[in-house]
Amino acid sequence: MFFDFSLVQGPGLLFWLAGVLAVLVVAISKSGFGGALGSLSAPILILVLPPKAALAVLLPIFLITDFFVVWKWRHYGIRRFIWLMFVFAVLGQVLGWLLFKFINDQMLVALIGLVSLITALNYFYKIFWPKEGGEKRQRLQARQLRRKPLARAAVWCGLSGLASFVSLTGGILAQIFMLPLKLPRRYFVGTMVWYFLLINLGKFPFFIELGMFNMASLTVSLMLLPVLPVGVALGLWMNRTMSDRLFYHISHIFLGLLGLRLLIPPLIQFFWGV
Repeated sequence: MFFDFSLVQGPGLLFWLAGVLAVLVVAISKSGFGGALGSLSAPILILVLPPKAALAVLLPIFLITDFFVVWKWRHYGIRRFIWLMFVFAVLGQVLGWLLFKFINDQMLVALIGLVSLITALNYFYKIFWPKEGGEKRQRLQARQLRRKPLARAAVWCGLSGLASFVSLTGGILAQIFMLPLKLPRRYFVGTMVWYFLLINLGKFPFFIELGMFNMASLTVSLMLLPVLPVGVALGLWMNRTMSDRLFYHISHIFLGLLGLRLLIPPLIQFFWGV
């Protein structure tokens, strides 16, 4: 049994504030921006829960949110990319399932923190030190990548499936595959939300087999569900009114800070043994 309320870190108010914030991030990201930054939810909830308990609470919420947003964007998914991404992600998830029992909480915290920090640093690196070549060259590269996506899908979506299974951060790697394709915004979001629905459905039986869910975790998931419609409405509103640039700037700042917060304790323990 992975979940025990006695393991909650911090006062009850902090626990529920973190839970509400995590669900809002998931719903806003998935409904308005394709879902990749829903990866923020795991680092947030790990501040107050052990990692495996956090994953057990979040997965049902992820899945229900996916059904919400797929209905909204159901006409905009590009089937060719959806199935290509899904096939390789499933292979990654099988690998994650085989490795999961050997990954302890400290390793999982460090992994999520490291992925979060690297993603944030890489995002701002590309802003301050962009590659030369201009927009025309980028459009040409995007057309070439759309014609021959197989190798990139095998790498990034396979890793996405693995990361999604062990830490619910697979959206980061899926975004690395999708963004260079430079799809129109609606088709980017539509393809990503279909992809997340399929991979979250795919991991659900594995989580059951691993004994991840119990009455405590499912009760917390159920109690957080009323936050979902609020987050979905906010995400759709932000999609219409806020620029992607501002949204991603703010989200990656918080992602980097959370990554640092998760990495510092394991590093201190590793180097100083305290």
